[in-house]
Amino acid sequence: MSIAVHGLCKNFGPLRAVADVSFEIERGGIVGLIGPNGAGKSTILRMVSTFIRPSSGRAEVAGFDCLAQPDQVRRNLGYLPENPPACSEARIEEYLSFRVALKGIARRERRAEVDRCLAACELSAVRRRLIGRLSQGFRRRVGLADALLGRPRILILDEPTIGLDPLQVRTTRELLIGLAGDCTILLSTHLLAEAEGLCQRVLVLIQGRIVSDVAINELKQQAGFEIELRGPTSQCEALLREMPGADRVELVATSGQWHTFAVATADSSLREQAAAECLRRGFGLRALRSTSGTLEDHFVRLSLRERREAA
Repeated sequence: MSIAVHGLCKNFGPLRAVADVSFEIERGGIVGLIGPNGAGKSTILRMVSTFIRPSSGRAEVAGFDCLAQPDQVRRNLGYLPENPPACSEARIEEYLSFRVALKGIARRERRAEVDRCLAACELSAVRRRLIGRLSQGFRRRVGLADALLGRPRILILDEPTIGLDPLQVRTTRELLIGLAGDCTILLSTHLLAEAEGLCQRVLVLIQGRIVSDVAINELKQQAGFEIELRGPTSQCEALLREMPGADRVELVATSGQWHTFAVATADSSLREQAAAECLRRGFGLRALRSTSGTLEDHFVRLSLRERREAA
């Protein structure tokens, strides 16, 4: 097991930022951690990376306990924080040479390792530039090069493409896909399209809790429709559940007398059948729209459900 998290919690005074989070990640591939601002994504990554201590629970990386064996965890880990630390007065090459020595790479291998990571992050041409004069995007790439030093078995990346231009984003994505065959990557991102294109699996975090753990391939098969009805909630939901071919029915929003239901189905004709049956039974019908099995649709449904349950 590359990463194993069990009942992880983190409190900042009276605020519980992370609440009883558990998940496991096998070796290889890319797993995404998504959620709204303030959901606790960076806090989880910082705990797994041994930068902060959890209030309770435990995490293991490459078989080592993050609290009891932090040095062994760091030897197997490459970490890109949301705001990568760097010495503004140092040149890119100098900084990475300093970092590769700290990571315990043999002296005879350091130059080649720095060159490899500079090339991987397309920094070779600017290796002599002062870090303090770099744009945000270039600083991000220096942080990624730092994380890659030593060929870690596990990469933990907090918003790896933030601040990059479109071409740099594409190059970074291709780099991560290439790395995924040799190491395990856990990354957080606000970009749902990026998570959908990069990750084999996505964890959705809302208000410090994991509310969904879904494989992207399975998600793409969850097409269906949303229907907005007026009538008794239980009767509307029961009618939709009774429809042949309805795999899943979920109430995602309520506004006054109107209720929005998400229906997952592989039957493309069920949408019209459901609309006709609702009208026949006297329910009001205000909206009917197809939904694809996208991460965005999935995330929006989860967010609306959590908002409704919290109200």
